[in-house]
Parts: sequence; structure tokens; C-alpha cells
Amino acid sequence: MAINHGDAGLNHNRFDRFDPRVTPIMSSHLQERLDAELSLVVEMYPDQVTWTSSKRELLYQDDSSSFTLRLSDEYLSSALPIVVTASAARQDLRQTLSDKVHGFSVGEEVLDQVIAAFSDLVEDYVHVEETAQDQRLSSAPLADTRKATVIIWLHHLLNTNKRKLALSPAASVSGMTKPGYPGVLIYSGPHDAVYEHVDELKGQNWAAFQVRLDTGEEWNFEHDKGVIEVENLGDVVKGIGHDRKQEFMEAMRMK
Repeated sequence: MAINHGDAGLNHNRFDRFDPRVTPIMSSHLQERLDAELSLVVEMYPDQVTWTSSKRELLYQDDSSSFTLRLSDEYLSSALPIVVTASAARQDLRQTLSDKVHGFSVGEEVLDQVIAAFSDLVEDYVHVEETAQDQRLSSAPLADTRKATVIIWLHHLLNTNKRKLALSPAASVSGMTKPGYPGVLIYSGPHDAVYEHVDELKGQNWAAFQVRLDTGEEWNFEHDKGVIEVENLGDVVKGIGHDRKQEFMEAMRMK
């Protein structure tokens, strides 16, 4: 994860800044790294993440799923986060998430990787539950007519290979990509085709990768079919049309 080691610009409403009266003193370098990492995570997930300095615990909550991490004094030097709790729809995922965390690199900022790994676990669990329910409801296979539109926010999109990959979903998927800072990806079309491409992109080494909109509707674009690359956000707004402008701006948190 790309971390700015300078002024972290912390959001005091979402987590407590370092307080030596309640927290063992870390080296100034490690504290700066931790503050910067927490600042970025809170910026990425402003409604889901809460940091409690006195306990050195990070809480992530999203609908019916949540987890709690404890960061020891050795985090960012010789230790990984400790998974205190993890659950989704009353399913205990603590051991499963712990196994994921143990596979990360010691001494590196990994909080966004933990959140991404947890989201994947929840998605897999929900998918299994939905599949089981569908099988119980009907034994006859039905044609999948579901549609999807996904908007993804990236810290940046510069790498040529990643830009090419972003432009190469299945032929049935349409949308737009905007490189630079930030990167923006929009994909719309058959549900399975859209998510197959999104899952492929998730597997790349992104500085930050956040789904900002996930809807069961199919969008139409000015260029009609296929995925094209545009230069700026104004081109994106023009390409999706006036009726979708407000929805897009809200997803980008540009109200």
C-alpha cells in the first residue's frame, strides 16, 4: 500500500491521535508511518473504520459484518495485526481472517490488505449462502438475466499494463476508464461478466482499490458499447449522461 510518510492529515473524528499517557511510546518514525496509514484507511473507508488509540484497536464495520484488529507496539517493525474478532452474518471468521493476515509481509503497512481480504471472505461467504438458498428454492437452472454496474475508485491509474487490462473485460461489458490521479473505472453489463472482470482487477497490486458503487442496473453510455479510456472526470460525466451525473458524483463523494 502506498503510504505518505509526511503529514498524515489525521481525521480526529474517526480516530484518536497518539497520546503517550495512554499508549506506549513508539519511535517517531514508526508513529509517523502508523498515523499516515490510519489517515489513508479512514479516508478510504470513512463510514466503516474507527480507531481507538487507548486500546490500539481498529474496528471495521459494514452492514452485518465486522472485525477488530489490535496493533501491538511492534506493528510496522516485527509484528502483524492481531485479529481480535471477525464475523459476517453471525458466522465466525476470526481464524480464517487470521490465516490471511499471517500471509502478509511483516514490517509493511497492511491494514488496507486486511480490509480487502475480509471483504473477499464476506463476499465468498455470502455467495455460498446465496447459492445454497437458490438450490433449496429451485432445482431447475434458470438463465441468469442479472445486470450490474460497478464504479471503482483507485488512488491512481498510471501503469500501462494495468490500463490495458482495465480496458479488456468481456465483450458484453461496457464502460469507461480514467487514468491518472485518481483512477476511475466504470463497468456495466451482465452481472457475471462484470464481476469476473472486477475480480481479475482485484488481483493486481493496486495502491488502493475501492468499489464506490455497486448496483443491479445496467447503464447506457454516450459511446454505446465497449469500454473506452477518457482523459478526465468531465469526460466521464459526459459519457454517462445527465441522468446519471448525480449518482456518479455521490459515488465519487463529490456532492
